[in-house]
Amino acid sequence: MAPNLTGVLRRDAWWMGWNTLLAWIPVLLAWTLFRGRAVSRSPFWWAGLVLFALFLPNAPYVVTDLVHLRSDILLSTQDGPVVTAVLPVYALLIGSGFLAYYLALGAALRHLGRIGLGAWQGRAAVAAHALCAIGIFLGRWARLNSWEPVVAPQAALERVFVHLTWQWAPALILGTFAVTWVGHFMTRAVAEAFRDAALKSARRLHGVLGAAD
Repeated sequence: MAPNLTGVLRRDAWWMGWNTLLAWIPVLLAWTLFRGRAVSRSPFWWAGLVLFALFLPNAPYVVTDLVHLRSDILLSTQDGPVVTAVLPVYALLIGSGFLAYYLALGAALRHLGRIGLGAWQGRAAVAAHALCAIGIFLGRWARLNSWEPVVAPQAALERVFVHLTWQWAPALILGTFAVTWVGHFMTRAVAEAFRDAALKSARRLHGVLGAAD
């Protein structure tokens, strides 16, 4: 297992680390932006919101990195190391990305509730999944980076137009939307179950300690 794990990390550490960093940038932006209880009128806040929207697709984007999985499997020496070395690394990568997406989107949805727009949370979540589906499509097939619409808007718009008018674009975006929705749903279920179990354990421990006193 160790040689295969070392090989996977040697081949993939750079791009996996970079994509993980990009996936967690929206979390940092969300924790910075969505802390107040009123709608901000600051132009810096709205600029930050635009950046949040541009970087948010980077979180679920990691699921498309499965395109590299086949080559890593082929480079593994036995079936066993694939299960014990290659697949866990990819599972950790994808799990980290969807956890970042869950945290970032959750912060935004809670902010809607605090400013009196809680009724829009469901529609905002669907809109976020759709935004991410388009962003993932453009990132994977158009190779468009999140910062290009800011630093090179004209070239970025041209590439967006070309790829969104491709005949297979709607099908790929719809499929990506479904994967994003399912991934977020599963991550939320696991994260909230883990949180509830941790809170229950903490309350039980507090009760035991209180009884001992």
